[in-house]
Amino acid sequence: MHIAVLGINHKTACVEVREQVALSDDGCRDLVGELVDRPGVSEAVALSTCNRTEVYLSGPGLPLQDAALDGLCSVSSACQDDLHESVYYLEDRAAVEHLFSVAGSLDSMVLGEAQILHQLKTAYQLAEDRGTTGVVLNKLMRRSFEVGKRVRTETKIGESSLSVASVAVDMARSVFGDLAGRLVLIVGAGEMAELVATHLRGHGVHRFRVANRTYERAVELAGRFGGEAVPFEALEEQLAAVDIVISSTGATRPIIQRSDVERVMRRRKNRPVFFVDIAVPRDIDAAVNKVYNAYLYNIDDLQEVVASNLGDRRREAAAARAIVDEEVELFEAWSQSLAVVPVLVSFREWATAVKDAELAKHLARMPDLTEEQRDKVSALAHAITNKLVHPPTSRIKELSQEDDGYRYAEALSTLFGLGASPADANGRDASVPVRDGEQPEPDPAPRPVWRP
Repeated sequence: MHIAVLGINHKTACVEVREQVALSDDGCRDLVGELVDRPGVSEAVALSTCNRTEVYLSGPGLPLQDAALDGLCSVSSACQDDLHESVYYLEDRAAVEHLFSVAGSLDSMVLGEAQILHQLKTAYQLAEDRGTTGVVLNKLMRRSFEVGKRVRTETKIGESSLSVASVAVDMARSVFGDLAGRLVLIVGAGEMAELVATHLRGHGVHRFRVANRTYERAVELAGRFGGEAVPFEALEEQLAAVDIVISSTGATRPIIQRSDVERVMRRRKNRPVFFVDIAVPRDIDAAVNKVYNAYLYNIDDLQEVVASNLGDRRREAAAARAIVDEEVELFEAWSQSLAVVPVLVSFREWATAVKDAELAKHLARMPDLTEEQRDKVSALAHAITNKLVHPPTSRIKELSQEDDGYRYAEALSTLFGLGASPADANGRDASVPVRDGEQPEPDPAPRPVWRP
Protein backbone atom coordinates (compact mmCIF):
# COMPACT_ATOMS: atom_id res chain seq x y z
CA MET A 1 0.00 0.00 0.00
CA HIS A 2 1.19 3.50 -0.85
CA ILE A 3 0.86 6.82 0.97
CA ALA A 4 0.32 10.20 -0.66
CA VAL A 5 -0.53 13.74 0.39
CA LEU A 6 -1.98 16.58 -1.67
CA GLY A 7 -2.26 19.98 -0.07
CA ILE A 8 -2.15 23.73 -0.13
CA ASN A 9 -0.68 25.90 2.62
CA HIS A 10 0.57 29.36 3.58
CA LYS A 11 3.82 28.77 1.69
CA THR A 12 2.17 27.95 -1.62
CA ALA A 13 -0.94 30.12 -1.64
CA CYS A 14 -2.29 33.41 -0.28
CA VAL A 15 -5.30 33.50 2.00
CA GLU A 16 -7.60 34.36 -0.93
CA VAL A 17 -6.80 30.95 -2.44
CA ARG A 18 -6.60 29.01 0.83
CA GLU A 19 -10.07 30.07 1.88
CA GLN A 20 -11.50 28.43 -1.26
CA VAL A 21 -10.52 25.01 0.06
CA ALA A 22 -11.01 25.64 3.79
CA LEU A 23 -13.25 22.89 5.17
CA SER A 24 -15.45 22.59 8.22
CA ASP A 25 -15.52 19.36 10.23
CA ASP A 26 -18.50 18.22 8.17
CA GLY A 27 -16.62 19.14 5.01
CA CYS A 28 -13.66 16.97 6.09
CA ARG A 29 -15.99 14.05 6.76
CA ASP A 30 -17.65 14.48 3.38
CA LEU A 31 -14.30 14.67 1.61
CA VAL A 32 -12.80 11.50 3.08
CA GLY A 33 -16.06 9.62 2.52
CA GLU A 34 -16.11 10.72 -1.10
CA LEU A 35 -12.46 9.78 -1.61
CA VAL A 36 -12.60 6.19 -0.34
CA ASP A 37 -15.44 5.55 -2.79
CA ARG A 38 -13.03 6.27 -5.65
CA PRO A 39 -11.08 3.46 -7.34
CA GLY A 40 -7.56 3.11 -5.97
CA VAL A 41 -8.20 4.91 -2.66
CA SER A 42 -8.37 2.66 0.39
CA GLU A 43 -7.97 5.17 3.23
CA ALA A 44 -8.21 8.94 3.64
CA VAL A 45 -7.72 11.69 6.24
CA ALA A 46 -8.42 15.40 5.60
CA LEU A 47 -6.81 18.23 7.58
CA SER A 48 -8.04 21.82 7.29
CA THR A 49 -6.69 24.73 9.36
CA CYS A 50 -6.28 28.46 8.83
CA ASN A 51 -2.93 27.84 7.15
CA ARG A 52 -3.39 24.56 5.30
CA THR A 53 -5.78 22.06 3.77
CA GLU A 54 -4.29 18.62 3.13
CA VAL A 55 -5.56 15.21 2.09
CA TYR A 56 -3.65 12.09 3.15
CA LEU A 57 -4.41 8.97 1.12
CA SER A 58 -3.42 5.32 1.08
CA GLY A 59 -4.04 2.91 -1.75
CA PRO A 60 -2.56 -0.05 -3.63
CA GLY A 61 -1.16 2.02 -6.49
CA LEU A 62 0.16 5.42 -7.48
CA PRO A 63 -0.32 8.20 -8.43
CA LEU A 64 -3.25 9.43 -6.35
CA GLN A 65 -3.11 13.18 -7.05
CA ASP A 66 -6.04 13.17 -9.48
CA ALA A 67 -8.35 11.52 -6.97
CA ALA A 68 -7.25 13.88 -4.20
CA LEU A 69 -7.60 17.04 -6.29
CA ASP A 70 -10.94 16.01 -7.80
CA GLY A 71 -12.29 15.14 -4.37
CA LEU A 72 -11.08 18.38 -2.80
CA CYS A 73 -12.69 20.49 -5.50
CA SER A 74 -15.92 18.50 -5.32
CA VAL A 75 -16.52 19.46 -1.67
CA SER A 76 -15.15 23.02 -1.77
CA SER A 77 -15.68 26.19 -3.74
CA ALA A 78 -12.44 25.78 -5.69
CA CYS A 79 -11.90 24.62 -9.25
CA GLN A 80 -8.81 22.77 -10.39
CA ASP A 81 -7.60 25.51 -12.70
CA ASP A 82 -7.36 27.87 -9.73
CA LEU A 83 -5.33 25.43 -7.64
CA HIS A 84 -2.77 23.95 -10.03
CA GLU A 85 -0.16 26.61 -9.20
CA SER A 86 -0.67 26.24 -5.47
CA VAL A 87 -1.01 22.54 -4.64
CA TYR A 88 1.81 20.21 -3.70
CA TYR A 89 1.75 16.45 -4.01
CA LEU A 90 4.12 13.99 -2.30
CA GLU A 91 4.31 10.22 -2.26
CA ASP A 92 5.47 7.49 0.12
CA ARG A 93 8.59 8.55 2.07
CA ALA A 94 8.24 12.21 1.09
CA ALA A 95 4.60 12.17 2.23
CA VAL A 96 5.54 10.61 5.58
CA GLU A 97 8.32 13.15 6.11
CA HIS A 98 5.91 15.98 5.30
CA LEU A 99 3.30 14.80 7.82
CA PHE A 100 5.88 14.35 10.56
CA SER A 101 7.20 17.86 9.85
CA VAL A 102 3.66 19.22 10.10
CA ALA A 103 3.11 17.39 13.40
CA GLY A 104 6.39 18.79 14.72
CA SER A 105 5.25 22.33 13.72
CA LEU A 106 8.24 22.62 11.39
CA ASP A 107 5.94 23.43 8.47
CA SER A 108 3.80 25.97 10.35
CA MET A 109 3.66 29.71 9.72
CA VAL A 110 4.60 30.10 13.37
CA LEU A 111 7.51 27.74 13.95
CA GLY A 112 6.89 25.74 17.10
CA GLU A 113 3.19 26.60 17.48
CA ALA A 114 1.25 24.13 19.57
CA GLN A 115 -2.18 24.06 17.91
CA ILE A 116 -1.29 21.90 14.91
CA LEU A 117 -1.00 18.70 16.93
CA HIS A 118 -4.53 19.11 18.30
CA GLN A 119 -5.75 19.91 14.79
CA LEU A 120 -4.15 16.74 13.44
CA LYS A 121 -5.77 14.66 16.15
CA THR A 122 -9.14 16.19 15.31
CA ALA A 123 -8.65 15.45 11.59
CA TYR A 124 -7.78 11.84 12.36
CA GLN A 125 -10.76 11.45 14.69
CA LEU A 126 -13.12 12.79 12.01
CA ALA A 127 -11.78 10.27 9.48
CA GLU A 128 -11.82 7.43 11.99
CA ASP A 129 -15.44 8.23 12.88
CA ARG A 130 -16.27 8.23 9.17
CA GLY A 131 -14.61 4.81 8.81
CA THR A 132 -12.01 5.90 6.25
CA THR A 133 -8.83 4.85 8.05
CA GLY A 134 -7.19 1.45 8.10
CA VAL A 135 -3.95 -0.09 9.18
CA VAL A 136 -1.69 2.24 7.15
CA LEU A 137 -3.13 5.65 8.04
CA ASN A 138 -3.93 4.48 11.57
CA LYS A 139 -0.26 3.73 12.06
CA LEU A 140 0.90 6.85 10.21
CA MET A 141 -1.33 9.33 12.04
CA ARG A 142 -0.73 7.85 15.48
CA ARG A 143 2.99 7.91 14.83
CA SER A 144 2.76 11.57 13.81
CA PHE A 145 1.26 12.38 17.21
CA GLU A 146 4.25 10.78 18.89
CA VAL A 147 6.58 12.77 16.63
CA GLY A 148 4.87 16.01 17.63
CA LYS A 149 5.09 15.06 21.29
CA ARG A 150 8.79 14.22 20.99
CA VAL A 151 9.56 17.50 19.27
CA ARG A 152 7.86 19.51 22.01
CA THR A 153 9.39 17.56 24.90
CA GLU A 154 12.90 16.96 23.54
CA THR A 155 13.52 20.41 22.03
CA LYS A 156 12.83 24.01 23.04
CA ILE A 157 11.08 24.85 19.79
CA GLY A 158 7.77 25.38 21.57
CA GLU A 159 9.01 27.65 24.34
CA SER A 160 6.98 30.82 25.04
CA SER A 161 3.88 29.29 23.39
CA LEU A 162 4.13 31.32 20.20
CA SER A 163 1.00 30.93 18.06
CA VAL A 164 -1.06 32.72 15.44
CA ALA A 165 -3.15 34.11 18.30
CA SER A 166 -0.11 35.41 20.18
CA VAL A 167 1.30 36.97 17.02
CA ALA A 168 -2.04 38.70 16.40
CA VAL A 169 -1.87 40.21 19.88
CA ASP A 170 1.79 41.16 19.34
CA MET A 171 0.82 42.96 16.15
CA ALA A 172 -1.82 44.96 18.00
CA ARG A 173 0.74 45.80 20.68
CA SER A 174 3.23 46.98 18.04
CA VAL A 175 0.62 49.44 16.74
CA PHE A 176 -0.73 50.74 20.07
CA GLY A 177 2.25 50.17 22.34
CA ASP A 178 0.77 49.52 25.78
CA LEU A 179 -2.49 47.56 25.42
CA ALA A 180 -3.51 47.89 29.05
CA GLY A 181 -5.95 50.73 28.49
CA ARG A 182 -7.39 49.52 25.20
CA LEU A 183 -10.85 48.04 24.70
CA VAL A 184 -10.71 44.87 22.60
CA LEU A 185 -13.51 42.96 20.88
CA ILE A 186 -12.99 39.24 20.25
CA VAL A 187 -15.33 37.89 17.59
CA GLY A 188 -15.71 34.13 17.97
CA ALA A 189 -15.50 31.83 20.98
CA GLY A 190 -13.54 28.83 19.70
CA GLU A 191 -10.03 27.58 20.47
CA MET A 192 -8.30 30.45 18.65
CA ALA A 193 -10.46 33.04 20.43
CA GLU A 194 -9.54 31.45 23.75
CA LEU A 195 -5.85 31.76 22.91
CA VAL A 196 -6.37 35.40 21.97
CA ALA A 197 -8.02 36.04 25.34
CA THR A 198 -5.13 34.31 27.10
CA HIS A 199 -2.52 36.48 25.40
CA LEU A 200 -4.53 39.66 25.91
CA ARG A 201 -4.61 39.01 29.64
CA GLY A 202 -0.88 38.32 29.50
CA HIS A 203 -0.36 41.81 28.07
CA GLY A 204 -2.43 43.43 30.78
CA VAL A 205 -5.68 43.81 28.85
CA HIS A 206 -8.60 43.62 31.29
CA ARG A 207 -11.21 45.34 29.14
CA PHE A 208 -12.37 43.04 26.39
CA ARG A 209 -15.64 41.85 25.01
CA VAL A 210 -16.63 38.60 23.31
CA ALA A 211 -19.25 38.33 20.56
CA ASN A 212 -20.32 34.95 19.22
CA ARG A 213 -23.34 33.62 17.33
CA THR A 214 -23.96 31.22 20.20
CA TYR A 215 -24.27 33.68 23.07
CA GLU A 216 -23.79 31.02 25.76
CA ARG A 217 -20.31 30.26 24.44
CA ALA A 218 -19.45 33.97 24.52
CA VAL A 219 -20.61 34.11 28.14
CA GLU A 220 -18.52 31.08 29.05
CA LEU A 221 -15.34 32.39 27.40
CA ALA A 222 -15.71 35.93 28.74
CA GLY A 223 -16.44 34.61 32.22
CA ARG A 224 -13.24 32.56 32.37
CA PHE A 225 -11.07 35.54 31.48
CA GLY A 226 -12.91 38.34 33.21
CA GLY A 227 -14.33 39.83 30.01
CA GLU A 228 -17.84 40.78 28.97
CA ALA A 229 -20.10 38.84 26.60
CA VAL A 230 -22.07 40.91 24.10
CA PRO A 231 -24.82 39.86 21.66
CA PHE A 232 -23.60 39.00 18.19
CA GLU A 233 -26.54 40.95 16.76
CA ALA A 234 -25.07 44.10 18.35
CA LEU A 235 -21.76 43.68 16.51
CA GLU A 236 -21.95 47.03 14.71
CA GLU A 237 -22.62 48.84 17.96
CA GLN A 238 -19.55 47.20 19.49
CA LEU A 239 -17.39 48.20 16.53
CA ALA A 240 -18.24 51.81 17.31
CA ALA A 241 -16.84 51.51 20.84
CA VAL A 242 -13.70 49.34 20.72
CA ASP A 243 -10.10 50.09 19.73
CA ILE A 244 -9.10 46.62 18.50
CA VAL A 245 -11.09 43.84 16.82
CA ILE A 246 -9.62 40.33 16.60
CA SER A 247 -11.86 37.93 14.71
CA SER A 248 -11.73 34.15 14.37
CA THR A 249 -15.03 32.44 13.60
CA GLY A 250 -16.09 29.50 11.47
CA ALA A 251 -18.14 31.66 9.10
CA THR A 252 -17.96 30.80 5.41
CA ARG A 253 -18.22 34.44 4.28
CA PRO A 254 -17.30 37.84 5.77
CA ILE A 255 -19.36 38.91 8.76
CA ILE A 256 -17.96 42.46 8.80
CA GLN A 257 -18.44 44.37 5.54
CA ARG A 258 -16.98 47.66 4.31
CA SER A 259 -20.40 49.31 4.54
CA ASP A 260 -20.63 48.30 8.21
CA VAL A 261 -17.29 49.93 9.00
CA GLU A 262 -18.09 53.06 7.01
CA ARG A 263 -21.20 53.59 9.14
CA VAL A 264 -19.24 52.86 12.29
CA MET A 265 -16.48 55.33 11.41
CA ARG A 266 -19.00 58.16 11.20
CA ARG A 267 -20.14 57.32 14.73
CA ARG A 268 -16.51 57.08 15.87
CA LYS A 269 -15.75 60.48 14.29
CA ASN A 270 -13.02 58.67 12.34
CA ARG A 271 -11.19 57.55 15.48
CA PRO A 272 -8.79 54.78 14.31
CA VAL A 273 -9.78 51.13 14.72
CA PHE A 274 -7.46 48.17 14.29
CA PHE A 275 -8.72 44.86 12.82
CA VAL A 276 -6.89 41.51 12.89
CA ASP A 277 -8.63 38.76 10.93
CA ILE A 278 -7.13 35.36 11.73
CA ALA A 279 -9.97 33.32 10.24
CA VAL A 280 -9.85 31.26 7.04
CA PRO A 281 -12.21 31.81 5.26
CA ARG A 282 -11.85 35.46 6.24
CA ASP A 283 -14.31 37.12 8.61
CA ILE A 284 -13.68 40.68 7.46
CA ASP A 285 -14.17 42.06 3.96
CA ALA A 286 -10.77 42.99 2.48
CA ALA A 287 -12.26 46.31 1.33
CA VAL A 288 -12.44 47.43 4.98
CA ASN A 289 -8.79 48.34 4.63
CA LYS A 290 -9.84 51.12 2.21
CA VAL A 291 -11.92 52.88 4.86
CA TYR A 292 -10.18 55.93 6.32
CA ASN A 293 -8.51 55.14 9.68
CA ALA A 294 -9.59 51.48 9.57
CA TYR A 295 -6.52 49.25 9.54
CA LEU A 296 -7.06 45.61 8.58
CA TYR A 297 -4.54 42.79 8.81
CA ASN A 298 -5.24 39.19 7.82
CA ILE A 299 -3.43 36.00 8.70
CA ASP A 300 -0.89 36.38 5.90
CA ASP A 301 0.10 39.82 7.19
CA LEU A 302 1.22 38.18 10.42
CA GLN A 303 4.19 36.58 8.69
CA GLU A 304 6.36 39.70 9.08
CA VAL A 305 5.82 39.61 12.83
CA VAL A 306 6.52 35.89 12.81
CA ALA A 307 9.85 36.42 11.05
CA SER A 308 11.01 38.75 13.79
CA ASN A 309 10.10 36.23 16.51
CA LEU A 310 11.98 33.19 15.23
CA GLY A 311 15.28 33.68 17.04
CA ASP A 312 16.32 30.56 18.91
CA ARG A 313 13.50 28.57 17.35
CA ARG A 314 15.50 28.23 14.13
CA ARG A 315 18.33 26.61 16.07
CA GLU A 316 15.92 24.27 17.83
CA ALA A 317 14.40 23.39 14.46
CA ALA A 318 17.57 21.47 13.57
CA ALA A 319 17.09 19.22 16.60
CA ALA A 320 13.43 18.80 15.72
CA ARG A 321 14.36 17.89 12.15
CA ALA A 322 16.66 15.16 13.44
CA ILE A 323 13.72 13.67 15.37
CA VAL A 324 11.57 13.77 12.23
CA ASP A 325 14.30 12.04 10.19
CA GLU A 326 14.67 9.32 12.81
CA GLU A 327 10.93 8.71 12.95
CA VAL A 328 10.67 8.58 9.15
CA GLU A 329 13.28 5.80 9.11
CA LEU A 330 11.35 3.84 11.73
CA PHE A 331 8.09 4.20 9.84
CA GLU A 332 9.76 3.20 6.58
CA ALA A 333 11.08 0.05 8.25
CA TRP A 334 7.58 -0.82 9.45
CA SER A 335 6.10 -0.07 6.04
CA GLN A 336 8.62 -2.19 4.17
CA SER A 337 8.17 -5.09 6.57
CA LEU A 338 4.48 -5.25 5.61
CA ALA A 339 5.45 -6.24 2.07
CA VAL A 340 6.76 -9.63 3.18
CA VAL A 341 3.98 -10.50 5.63
CA PRO A 342 1.69 -12.28 3.12
CA VAL A 343 4.56 -14.45 1.88
CA LEU A 344 5.69 -15.39 5.39
CA VAL A 345 2.14 -16.25 6.43
CA SER A 346 1.72 -18.39 3.31
CA PHE A 347 5.07 -20.07 3.99
CA ARG A 348 4.09 -20.98 7.54
CA GLU A 349 0.66 -22.17 6.41
CA TRP A 350 2.30 -24.32 3.71
CA ALA A 351 4.75 -25.83 6.22
CA THR A 352 1.95 -26.48 8.72
CA ALA A 353 -0.20 -28.10 6.04
CA VAL A 354 2.66 -30.42 4.99
CA LYS A 355 3.35 -31.32 8.61
CA ASP A 356 -0.32 -32.02 9.37
CA ALA A 357 -0.74 -34.16 6.26
CA GLU A 358 2.37 -36.25 6.90
CA LEU A 359 1.55 -36.59 10.59
CA ALA A 360 -1.96 -37.79 9.87
CA LYS A 361 -0.69 -40.29 7.29
CA HIS A 362 1.94 -41.82 9.58
CA LEU A 363 -0.21 -41.87 12.69
CA ALA A 364 -2.79 -43.80 10.68
CA ARG A 365 -0.14 -46.49 10.15
CA MET A 366 0.52 -46.74 13.91
CA PRO A 367 -2.90 -47.55 15.42
CA ASP A 368 -1.36 -49.17 18.49
CA LEU A 369 0.10 -45.91 19.85
CA THR A 370 -1.41 -44.64 23.07
CA GLU A 371 -2.91 -41.14 23.23
CA GLU A 372 0.13 -39.92 25.14
CA GLN A 373 2.48 -41.37 22.51
CA ARG A 374 0.47 -39.80 19.70
CA ASP A 375 0.69 -36.42 21.47
CA LYS A 376 4.47 -36.79 21.75
CA VAL A 377 4.82 -37.59 18.03
CA SER A 378 2.63 -34.58 17.20
CA ALA A 379 4.70 -32.32 19.45
CA LEU A 380 7.90 -33.58 17.81
CA ALA A 381 6.57 -32.89 14.33
CA HIS A 382 5.43 -29.42 15.40
CA ALA A 383 8.82 -28.60 16.95
CA ILE A 384 10.72 -29.74 13.85
CA THR A 385 8.48 -27.65 11.61
CA ASN A 386 9.01 -24.55 13.73
CA LYS A 387 12.77 -25.10 13.75
CA LEU A 388 12.80 -25.28 9.96
CA VAL A 389 10.46 -22.32 9.37
CA HIS A 390 11.92 -19.91 11.90
CA PRO A 391 15.36 -19.14 10.32
CA PRO A 392 14.12 -18.11 6.84
CA THR A 393 11.18 -16.23 8.39
CA SER A 394 13.41 -14.21 10.72
CA ARG A 395 16.02 -13.58 8.06
CA ILE A 396 13.51 -12.34 5.50
CA LYS A 397 12.02 -9.97 8.09
CA GLU A 398 15.51 -8.54 8.65
CA LEU A 399 16.22 -8.27 4.92
CA SER A 400 12.89 -6.54 4.32
CA GLN A 401 14.44 -3.34 5.71
CA GLU A 402 16.80 -3.17 2.72
CA ASP A 403 15.80 -1.45 -0.51
CA ASP A 404 15.50 -4.72 -2.42
CA GLY A 405 14.60 -6.89 0.58
CA TYR A 406 11.25 -7.83 -0.95
CA ARG A 407 13.13 -9.91 -3.55
CA TYR A 408 14.00 -12.52 -0.89
CA ALA A 409 10.34 -12.97 -0.05
CA GLU A 410 9.62 -13.14 -3.76
CA ALA A 411 12.20 -15.89 -4.14
CA LEU A 412 10.71 -17.83 -1.22
CA SER A 413 7.28 -17.55 -2.80
CA THR A 414 8.59 -18.80 -6.14
CA LEU A 415 10.61 -21.69 -4.68
CA PHE A 416 7.72 -23.04 -2.63
CA GLY A 417 4.93 -22.09 -5.02
CA LEU A 418 3.16 -20.09 -2.35
CA GLY A 419 1.17 -17.83 -4.67
CA ALA A 420 1.68 -14.74 -2.47
CA SER A 421 4.35 -12.31 -3.58
CA PRO A 422 5.16 -8.69 -2.85
CA ALA A 423 5.60 -8.21 -6.57
CA ASP A 424 1.87 -8.54 -7.22
CA ALA A 425 0.92 -6.25 -4.35
CA ASN A 426 -2.17 -4.67 -5.87
CA GLY A 427 -4.47 -6.84 -3.83
CA ARG A 428 -4.67 -8.42 -0.42
CA ASP A 429 -4.12 -12.05 0.42
CA ALA A 430 -7.26 -13.24 2.19
CA SER A 431 -5.16 -15.61 4.27
CA VAL A 432 -3.24 -12.79 5.92
CA PRO A 433 -4.33 -12.14 9.51
CA VAL A 434 -5.75 -8.66 9.84
CA ARG A 435 -5.19 -5.85 12.28
CA ASP A 436 -7.09 -2.58 12.46
CA GLY A 437 -9.44 -3.84 9.83
CA GLU A 438 -7.05 -4.89 7.05
CA GLN A 439 -3.50 -5.95 6.26
CA PRO A 440 -2.01 -3.84 3.46
CA GLU A 441 0.95 -4.73 1.32
CA PRO A 442 3.05 -1.74 0.24
CA ASP A 443 5.25 -1.50 -2.83
CA PRO A 444 8.72 -0.86 -1.38
CA ALA A 445 9.83 1.34 -4.29
CA PRO A 446 8.73 4.99 -3.83
CA ARG A 447 7.57 6.87 -6.91
CA PRO A 448 8.98 10.26 -7.93
CA VAL A 449 7.47 13.39 -6.43
CA TRP A 450 5.05 15.21 -8.73
CA ARG A 451 4.18 18.89 -8.68
CA PRO A 452 1.57 20.26 -11.08
